[in-house]
Amino acid sequence: MRVFDVGTREDARPPDGRVLTLPNLLSLSRLAVLPLLWSDLVEGRFGRALVLLGASAATDWFDGFLARRLDQRTRLGALLDPLGDRLLLLVAGVGLVVAGVLPWWPALLLVLREGAVGLAGAVLVARGRPVPATSRLGKVATFGLLWALPLLLAAAWVGGGAATPQPVLAALGWIALVVNLALSYATAVDYARTARRTAG
Repeated sequence: MRVFDVGTREDARPPDGRVLTLPNLLSLSRLAVLPLLWSDLVEGRFGRALVLLGASAATDWFDGFLARRLDQRTRLGALLDPLGDRLLLLVAGVGLVVAGVLPWWPALLLVLREGAVGLAGAVLVARGRPVPATSRLGKVATFGLLWALPLLLAAAWVGGGAATPQPVLAALGWIALVVNLALSYATAVDYARTARRTAG
């Protein structure tokens, strides 16, 4: 899991109250493109949607890397990063269902999982308690899901449509989706246990 620690500095400061940092801007950009991504997916503009989805998925790693490398870890970034991940997964997952690329059940599993984790975090914040940090396995699952969806979209685009996806890309996308959905639920159980202990 060393890939998630790349850029870490020995003299790193704890997260502070800064707002205008490069990592935060990257996280905000992930949120800003969501309406355009949704529009492209539901209207069948798969090529541009693929670029937006792939670029947004890439920022999930780059914002963390830059925060560590530039010593720009912030309290705002700690909220924006997981929020951006969850909303990106939800918008992309539901958008792919509307576009006919994905059946309804994986998107439903994504909505239930992300909704439950987000609700648990919101309850802790409302009670003034710290939100549990994302585990290494949770980061792996999120990273995998953020690349499973672009693979499925690429399969539809290369294959000429949702009904005739390119078989190799589709197979890779489905393997990544199923494996990482399972991982995400395993980490959600661990997150719930930690949140329960934190809530007292």
